[in-house]
Amino acid sequence: MSGIRITGGRLKGRTIAVPKAGPARFTSAKVREAVFDLLGSVEGCTILDLFAGCGSFTIEALSRDASSVTSVEKDRRTAALLRANLKSLSIDKDCLVLNMDVRYAVPILHRQGKVFDVIFADPPYEMGYVASTFELLTKSPLCDAHATLVLEHSKREGLRHPWDDAYEVKVRKYGDSLLTVARRTPKARPIEGGTASK
Repeated sequence: MSGIRITGGRLKGRTIAVPKAGPARFTSAKVREAVFDLLGSVEGCTILDLFAGCGSFTIEALSRDASSVTSVEKDRRTAALLRANLKSLSIDKDCLVLNMDVRYAVPILHRQGKVFDVIFADPPYEMGYVASTFELLTKSPLCDAHATLVLEHSKREGLRHPWDDAYEVKVRKYGDSLLTVARRTPKARPIEGGTASK
C-alpha cells in the first residue's frame, strides 16, 4: 500500500491508504484543493461522493467538517479500503459506504428521498461516464434547494449542460482534468429532463 496526504481541515497531514495497483483512482492534491476552494466551506453539509474510490474526496470533506458523506464505490476491494481508511481516522460513523454501481445507487437514493448539499463525481476518464452520470442525476435528482454539483472529467470529454441563468456554472482546467462546478441559485428550478452529450 502507498498513501496520500489529506490537504485540509482537522485531519490535515494524515495519510489515506491507496492501492499500489488496481482499479482505484484518486483525485490529486492540487485538484482536491481546487474543488474545496471553489466550494468554500462545507461545514455542516451533506455530501454524495460518486465513484468514491479509496475515499480521498470523502475524507477531505469530513476533515473539513461536512456533517455526513454517502460514498458510492463499485469495486469490492476498493470499497473495503475506503471503509478501512474511514475507520483508521475514526470518522466511519459519519460516512455511509455503498458498495454498488452508481447506476443503481442513484435511483435507490432518489426513491429513499435523499437530497444532498454537494454532489461530487469523478468517474473513470474518457469512457462516457460523465455524460451518463449527468443523465442519471437529471432522471433521479438528489439536489437540495441550493445544491452544488461538481464533476471532475478529462479535458477531452465535453459536457453540454441544460442549466439556464439560474445556475452559476464554472469550469476550471488543471492539467488534463476539468472541474465543472454548477451551483444552484434561489431562482433555480429542479434539475430534471436535461440532456448531456459526450
